[in-house]
Amino acid sequence: MSGTEPTGGRDGGRDKERTRRGILDAASRLVAEQGGGVSLADVAAAAGISKSGLLHHFPGRDALLLALVEDAAERLWTEVRAHVDLAENRAGKLLRAYVRALTDGGDTVAQVFAPTGLTAAVGRLPGIGEFMERDAKSWREAFAADGIDPARSIVVQHAAEGLAASAGSPYLTADELAAARAHLLELAEP
Repeated sequence: MSGTEPTGGRDGGRDKERTRRGILDAASRLVAEQGGGVSLADVAAAAGISKSGLLHHFPGRDALLLALVEDAAERLWTEVRAHVDLAENRAGKLLRAYVRALTDGGDTVAQVFAPTGLTAAVGRLPGIGEFMERDAKSWREAFAADGIDPARSIVVQHAAEGLAASAGSPYLTADELAAARAHLLELAEP
């Protein structure tokens, strides 16, 4: 067997996942720069693969954009979980993690909540609405189990999302963001 032949087995699965991850990362960068009209050829070139290689992983542009939205949603969940303070053994742990994640200025948060972000770029592609409904339901259920008054939780969630959308704009200074974050964290206490 030559060194250029595929090895199959586990390595083949990892290579497939690495290639898929590379495509999603390239598409994410290009959508952030160019919007939802980015071409598959441009994404393939940015990922360092052929267009037919891209189509092996994603059967079309809509499938790629839907996968981008799903990936961003999963990365947001991961980012919020990473902000959970395990020392906080009281109600509101998830809500406080959500506030921290959305006000820390991470790339995933910007991609999801910026006015020119991914959800704005993809518009109303087939499957997007259904996916967003499922994701919203998952968040709703998680926040409902968090032990904070539901009305207060909704206010804090959406205020944090507004801060995330305004971050980096002339309408929200770093000092204002820090003050608003501190206030939201207080509101997220039981």
